[in-house]
Amino acid sequence: MKRNTSLLFVLLLLAACLKQKNEWPDTLPAADPALPVNFTLQQLNALYPAEGAPLLLDSEQVAAVVIRANDASGNIFRQLILEDSTAGIALLLDEDKLDTRFPVGQKVYLRLKGLYLGNDHGTLQLGALPVADNAGLMQVTAVQPRAFASHIVTTNVVVPMSPLPVNMADLTEPRRELVNRLITIKEVELANPEQDRQYAERTAATNISIRDCQGAQIVLRTSNYARFQAYPTPYGKGSITAVYTVYDGVGQLAIRDTNDMQMAVVRCDGSTRQDPEFISIQALRKLYAGRDTLLGHLAIRGVVTSDAVNRNFGAGNIIVQDGASAVMIYFGNQAAGLPDLGDSVTVGLSGAVLTRYNGVLELKNSKAAQVSVVGKGKSVPPLTLTLAALHKRFAELESVLVKIADAKITNPGEYGGNKTLKDATGTILLYTSNSAAFASTPVPTITKTFQGIVTPYDTTKELKIRNPLLDVY
Repeated sequence: MKRNTSLLFVLLLLAACLKQKNEWPDTLPAADPALPVNFTLQQLNALYPAEGAPLLLDSEQVAAVVIRANDASGNIFRQLILEDSTAGIALLLDEDKLDTRFPVGQKVYLRLKGLYLGNDHGTLQLGALPVADNAGLMQVTAVQPRAFASHIVTTNVVVPMSPLPVNMADLTEPRRELVNRLITIKEVELANPEQDRQYAERTAATNISIRDCQGAQIVLRTSNYARFQAYPTPYGKGSITAVYTVYDGVGQLAIRDTNDMQMAVVRCDGSTRQDPEFISIQALRKLYAGRDTLLGHLAIRGVVTSDAVNRNFGAGNIIVQDGASAVMIYFGNQAAGLPDLGDSVTVGLSGAVLTRYNGVLELKNSKAAQVSVVGKGKSVPPLTLTLAALHKRFAELESVLVKIADAKITNPGEYGGNKTLKDATGTILLYTSNSAAFASTPVPTITKTFQGIVTPYDTTKELKIRNPLLDVY
């Protein structure tokens, strides 16, 4: 990380997890330069430039402010949220790990001359020379590290500013005077706790609806780069502390870390989350009646039989087997950190949908936060069948691991694409994705035993191996 030696001193921050508060070093100099203050953030916000028309601040104006939020959790990126007693502002800074230099609660002096004040879809930001965004609107850019000392004068003073208490009912319309302020709202809960089981999806920032007991709502927006992205959200009712912003006329909240969600177990209606009802995968499959089926507070157990490393089952997919039944689960093609082959798992199904995709029964809208790995290195014995028997039971054995002995691939070449697998009783297509790690591996030309997962493609009956080292012998 770059450091600017012209700062009055360098702050060091003890390593902390998301559930811990910032701790101050013992070696800070007793320094507050007591610069003359002649400007407030309320006066700054009153300048309110039009969207796409940043305003250059060219007067010797100095404000005394307190850092209310930084980038410690990754949910706020390369910026500080600053407040005084009158208003708040976002300051864009082109550096990572700002929390190690600018802890929450630190008093700093803000020299405004030379900065630009911009309007990003309704939220004011301080920054450097504007550039056009993708929509052609001029937006301020982040201040470069070499210019930090020109605009930020640090002190060792810690100011215990409490979040501003706000009623949810007062946020039904955008509140310009609250933008970039740290606020607290009491008596609130997640509007859809069974659906929003984690703070954000892995691939994109995610909106979660927060409501009070009278039904007034606001959006909680969380970055997919937040370190708590996959953490489970709280179920009950309580308070939320967050930075308030506006985007295109809609108010929204951003928490600093999971400490900002203080919610107990009981909800507004007096309900509490109960443990899900576990059902067999065989029973789960029977819930599908030919159309998309939204699932309630259910869960399944099983062992992962697919092999994500070798990429023959599509990105974001796993197959879980329980006894002689199995199901494919889709988490999104950018999903990462999914369970591995041989992991014993429990999977919560609340909010998931049973659907048919290219002929395969699968669970979609599944969330990684609802998956728990309870064991590793488990094996599932394949069901030994002839190809004739497999054809008769194909629908029943969809997604199940099977073994075909004394079989041979009749068209030589590489695994990638369609191959015909033949035993003494019949044939079946052995399909390998061209994206599979072993797609260019030559197929065997002699009789072998083949293990694979029963996988329809629309009306075509297919078998897929996980990888040749495991499944061909």
